[in-house]
Amino acid sequence: MFTKILSWVKAALSRLAPSAAASELVVSPQMQTLIEEWARVYECRSSPSCPSLGLAAGIAAEFARLAVLESKFTLTGARGEWMDTQLLSFRRNLRSNVEYACALGGMVFKPYVSDGGIRVDCVQADSFFPTAFDSSGNLTGAVFVEQVTRGGKIFTRLESHEFVAGKETIRNRAFSSGSNAALGGEIALSEVAEWAEISPEVTVEGLERPLFAYFKIPLANNKDRRSPLGVSVFAGAVELMRQADAQLARLLWEYEGGQLAIDVDAAAVREVEGVVQLDQTQQRLYRRNINAGAGQDFYKAFTPALRDSSYLVGLEKLLKQIEFVCNLSYGTLSDPQTTEKSATEVKMAKQRSYAAVCDIQSSLQSALEHLFYAIDQLGALYSLGTPGPWQASFTWHDSVLTDEETERQLDREDALSGFIPKWQYNADWRGMTEDEAKAAVQEASGSMPRLFPLE
Repeated sequence: MFTKILSWVKAALSRLAPSAAASELVVSPQMQTLIEEWARVYECRSSPSCPSLGLAAGIAAEFARLAVLESKFTLTGARGEWMDTQLLSFRRNLRSNVEYACALGGMVFKPYVSDGGIRVDCVQADSFFPTAFDSSGNLTGAVFVEQVTRGGKIFTRLESHEFVAGKETIRNRAFSSGSNAALGGEIALSEVAEWAEISPEVTVEGLERPLFAYFKIPLANNKDRRSPLGVSVFAGAVELMRQADAQLARLLWEYEGGQLAIDVDAAAVREVEGVVQLDQTQQRLYRRNINAGAGQDFYKAFTPALRDSSYLVGLEKLLKQIEFVCNLSYGTLSDPQTTEKSATEVKMAKQRSYAAVCDIQSSLQSALEHLFYAIDQLGALYSLGTPGPWQASFTWHDSVLTDEETERQLDREDALSGFIPKWQYNADWRGMTEDEAKAAVQEASGSMPRLFPLE
């Protein structure tokens, strides 16, 4: 589908972005193939005949969990409070959208005005097509695709953004087709209810950044080193994941082929009009042996020895290799009980995973700051919200290296030893403000022997 829509966008690009600066798509054939492959692997569509471990989805979900879980961003100031109310839905779906970005290499956060407020459209990597990057690798031009199916027709809207020298030009074109095989003929935006209020062309001046933000997964691309697009978190392990799925198929066949069965003489099986009369359990257990004859056992059990341990060892080795290639800690996919690594190796693996997560968080923070700027500018353009200054702050959790319970225990021991004040422990781990934490320590000190200093 990505290739098909890509061809539509190329055909319509002259009408969407007539300037020379945005007349071509920045998607190489290699990246086109890779994005399609990552989507297939993530959706477990790479080999319908082979069972799947779902490793691609699991890897993307794990990186999203590590990057977003217990992390938060806060908008303050009169303007920031209004902006924060516009992001409620975006916050709820942030982890899922980060997972999609991890799977396909990136995502665009594109705010738009709707019903007197601001909403954020999260566009996955196979639904937007870049047209320009600046010298710093920032996305400055793109075409976004939206489709609506109604009454047996497929309506497609192509929205192009072109940002040059502080001015952004947004163009919209709509098309109608009777099938998904072609883009179809151009129609007026007003013919589709959802797009009736969208202007065919808008120009906004005085901008420092485009009115959309590109969240790029910051990993090296050894398939297309010159592409400015991000790559999937499992890009280097696609072939290894196929091998792991094949190993799973061998293991399942071993269990299937090694099931207990009893061979019996064909004469011992009752047939009615050529149909064997056995219930479901018996059909699974008994097999007719037409070669049974004199001198052979009337019943003979088929009980082969399973070789599952050998297959499991091979699968574990593949999972550990996938963990290494994808910058995951050992035991994330493989069985932690069978991970024979020294303490130094385990620590190095965690540090590798920590560094990868930190890079993703840094890229996400940059994209969010850009998104907040775009929301502020759109609000000012349409006179929405309370005017005034705003600030954004971010807190990123680092539980990759130290789990929360261990970190809490360390802080408790520091408080007991006097290395940190006890009120600080209350503030960090019990959700108290500084005044509440100090008051709690004062109250505890008055009813029992003082064990902690107040400061």
